[in-house]
Amino acid sequence: MSLITPDQLKRIFRNAKEDKINLFCEAFNKVFPQYEINTPKRIAAFLGQIAVESGELKYTKELPSKYNKRDPKNPNEPTGTLYEGRINLGNKMVGDGPKYIGRGLIQLTGRANYTLYKEKLGIDLVENPELACDPEVSVQIACRYFRDRALLPLADVWNLEEVTRRVNGNAKLHLKERIEYSEKALKVLSG
Repeated sequence: MSLITPDQLKRIFRNAKEDKINLFCEAFNKVFPQYEINTPKRIAAFLGQIAVESGELKYTKELPSKYNKRDPKNPNEPTGTLYEGRINLGNKMVGDGPKYIGRGLIQLTGRANYTLYKEKLGIDLVENPELACDPEVSVQIACRYFRDRALLPLADVWNLEEVTRRVNGNAKLHLKERIEYSEKALKVLSG
């Protein structure tokens, strides 16, 4: 039984490419039940967050920004220099910043988080950080994160502001968009 269909996902993520819709829809239906993301409210709250975090499934790898960009003198240097030496992310070794940039639907960032999810999922994300971009692995990380952060009960009572705060740390960052996506998803899934 499918919890979400490609047609429903396309109606929620209107800008997503069809190949991404199909890949992620398959992963959602496989992984959601393992993490009890199995009601319209839980799925909708989840989709509302990842819609913003991933740009409607477009990005599973952090893009360079004005704060996190390549050095013009060394264009081959990878993005992630912003995170180099960030002890709060567990980036203790030279090269950890670029190696452990944000990846996946919720932008897993930093050696400590890659190590944590390696242990939780049994997938070697430390030696193979690119695995976090794989649709099924990315969905596993995001679903486990949702469950571990106690976001499911918040979805049940539709407290999207607190869900956003726990996902992003700043409840005001794109809160309106996250709520709009969640409400659209709930309407599509309940209709």
